[in-house]
Amino acid sequence: MSGPLDSGGTIETNYGGKVYTEYLERLYHLCLSANMQDPLPIPGTVQQVDVDHTLRLRHNKDQQDIVLIPLPSSHPDDPLNWSRYRKLLSSFCQMAWCFFAAALISGLSSSYLLISQDTGISVADLSTGNGIMYLFMGWGTLLTQNLAQDFGRRPVLLVGMLGSSLMQIWSAYVTSVGEWYANRILLGILVSPQEALIELCIADIHFAHDRGFHMGIYNWTLWCGAFLSPIAGGFVAERFGWRWIQYILAIICLCFTVATFFCFEDTMFFRQVNIQEPIFSTPEDSSTLESSRYTGDKMESESKQPDSPGVTPVVAEESHQIKTYAQKLKLWGLRHPSQPFNFFRSIILSFRLLCFPTTIFSGLLVGSILAWYNVLGGSLAEVLGGAPYNFTTEEIGLTYFASVIGVSVGCYFSGWLSDILAIRLARRRHGIKEPEDRLWMFLIPLLAHPLGCLLYGVGASHHIPWIGVVIGMAFICITLPMGSGLAITYIIDSQKELAGESIVTVILIRNTIGFAFAYAVNPMITSMGLQNTFILIAVLGMVFWSGCLLWIKIGKAARTSIAKSYWNLVESHGLAAH
Repeated sequence: MSGPLDSGGTIETNYGGKVYTEYLERLYHLCLSANMQDPLPIPGTVQQVDVDHTLRLRHNKDQQDIVLIPLPSSHPDDPLNWSRYRKLLSSFCQMAWCFFAAALISGLSSSYLLISQDTGISVADLSTGNGIMYLFMGWGTLLTQNLAQDFGRRPVLLVGMLGSSLMQIWSAYVTSVGEWYANRILLGILVSPQEALIELCIADIHFAHDRGFHMGIYNWTLWCGAFLSPIAGGFVAERFGWRWIQYILAIICLCFTVATFFCFEDTMFFRQVNIQEPIFSTPEDSSTLESSRYTGDKMESESKQPDSPGVTPVVAEESHQIKTYAQKLKLWGLRHPSQPFNFFRSIILSFRLLCFPTTIFSGLLVGSILAWYNVLGGSLAEVLGGAPYNFTTEEIGLTYFASVIGVSVGCYFSGWLSDILAIRLARRRHGIKEPEDRLWMFLIPLLAHPLGCLLYGVGASHHIPWIGVVIGMAFICITLPMGSGLAITYIIDSQKELAGESIVTVILIRNTIGFAFAYAVNPMITSMGLQNTFILIAVLGMVFWSGCLLWIKIGKAARTSIAKSYWNLVESHGLAAH
């Protein structure tokens, strides 16, 4: 596309030949018939459901009216074409990496009082160090995400886990505030792939119609790693000392690094022909279109009228050399020769995307979630460890089971249930799916967030029984995976050609907000009191979640307004087959 629309009004493209040219031409006329001033494809608006069975693109083998988005190539090593076992093994490695990374950064949180007594570093400084870590986890994605997009996912994940394990060993010998901050900065950069790269790997191997389910699993492992590790850490610290938390985590993660080397296959794949959206069918040509069904490793095309002239198969079967196991273990040469090198341009692009309203919305939503998590984590030891509760380190750790229950409920709503909701709403509008469809799940956290804040913060300040405080934790934790899952899935659905760069931009916004709250949480509680702090957080949370309702109304208009800029960025950065 030398510009998605030339000055003469004719659509030109180099995205994938005849079929995609036809798709854009038909979209052009569709937009004109709708009296649109800018007849360009709206980023994120796709025909997900083939209601009339007239689309000549590949379909899901289980739900044969679901169109596969993005459209896979004919290559068997295309991650979208992998067998169920291959995808399962890849997903398991991704989720395990995410779980252990979350455990590395959260394992000490229930032992802050012990660390403070042993090292002389105050709990406030320990919390500030964690805030700095989250800041660099966000900004570190500028490095790790772009390295992964140019050189492969495998080397970045392996180096990240290996380096994080070494940081854990170092942190066991930290004796000063400055050393603690330096350790947290390096750890934040090394574990930053959990912030953006894992989401990109999910998009690499899974289709849009079930992406919410896999994002839900990702969020479950992420938050469970963050909440389960303090439980184990509390017991280890009481019996062997807090340093053994670091030793044990380092040993486990070093072993997992070896397992990742032999089991995780790189998911980066460059598609020479990339038809991201299906053709919109029209009544006059429905009798001559061809239907296709996806079978996992190959495509079976079935023409509705085999003798009809002019019907061209969408994907021609070609002979391809399949990678051997030894080739899958390579850590170099993963970039396709035709794939453009975009490292420095992609870093700049991540900042340019800050002008897109879709990016700002997603960043603010997921950023608010990290802020509430930091306030909860930064206050838990003092709330339950002080009077009248006087919990031990082990008992504080056990309260995280309530958080695990909460995030499990939240992952169900933002994952599998959001997929079902999105498909049902698409069927109602004749198969057209909008990224905003998933946002209707905001109604659940709109109620759960203030209820949790009142039980936890206001309840603890009035010394209600400890079970009420813990239930409040669970309600707050329901909203955590919902905010991150809905926001990240939304930005991938809305800007999938620029998904890698868009996720980085969202994470930059999120972690900058999270750092601000982590830095301010203890002074805020000291100056305002626990009750007023959580009343403020309850109100702020309701404001952020209510923004979803506004965005459901104006989101498509916002995406329409950036269509020209968006497609020009896709073209200028050579990301059509990214």
